[in-house]
Amino acid sequence: MTAKEKVNTYRKQAIVVGILFIIATAFLFIGKAFYAPILESPDYLNEAYPNRIMATLGILLEFACVLSIPLIPIVLFPILKKQNETLALSYVVFRFFEAVLFILVEINALLLINVSELFLDNGGADIAYLQSIGHSIQSWNAWGFTFYVIIFTTGALMFYTVLYQSKLVPRFLSVWGFLSAALLLVGSVLALLEVPFTTSASFELIFAMPIAINEMVLAVWLIFKGFNPAVLAASTGTDKREKRPLIAHA
Repeated sequence: MTAKEKVNTYRKQAIVVGILFIIATAFLFIGKAFYAPILESPDYLNEAYPNRIMATLGILLEFACVLSIPLIPIVLFPILKKQNETLALSYVVFRFFEAVLFILVEINALLLINVSELFLDNGGADIAYLQSIGHSIQSWNAWGFTFYVIIFTTGALMFYTVLYQSKLVPRFLSVWGFLSAALLLVGSVLALLEVPFTTSASFELIFAMPIAINEMVLAVWLIFKGFNPAVLAASTGTDKREKRPLIAHA
């Protein structure tokens, strides 16, 4: 592959990663905006099944986010491994774990719709039993999502460490991302300890929003600017070393 072809390949990879970051971040918030008022409502037993189309649409939007999660490190791996192969591989592993946990959370969210259907079909009978099932599902999802966030932030710390070390993107983006991931990790631990101000609304505003904004800015940078060409050239040797045919001397 010539130097020009490699540059074009890296440019395409940067654009794809930028688009995947937008999908993974934006669809998470958009999807939750659809289903959270229904499935997280105190009256979800009465609301979930009648509003199942809206709730299911929100879950499917989040599922698009889940599909993009493991694709990000896969597309990035050929680039990141040249900078730090151990962290690059670890980032792939953590994002796969993250996607698996997220899928389990999505499945459980769909189960709440089924619980609501059973409740309404029985005319509100066995309310205590169905409330217990629903509460168990919601509790599992809360814990599952918290562990998902911990895995996500651990992978993000690895990712931004490689970016900072390599200067593939401006270092202010790497520092911003690293600190935002650390903040979200702290918030997740506090949520596990059930600290009062880590409720859903405040958690998203205080702990999740900085990393979300960072990923959007990083995505835009990758789409329009790409990775630092000097770093890519140095890591591949395409800046000075082009193979030349050997000339035999008589």
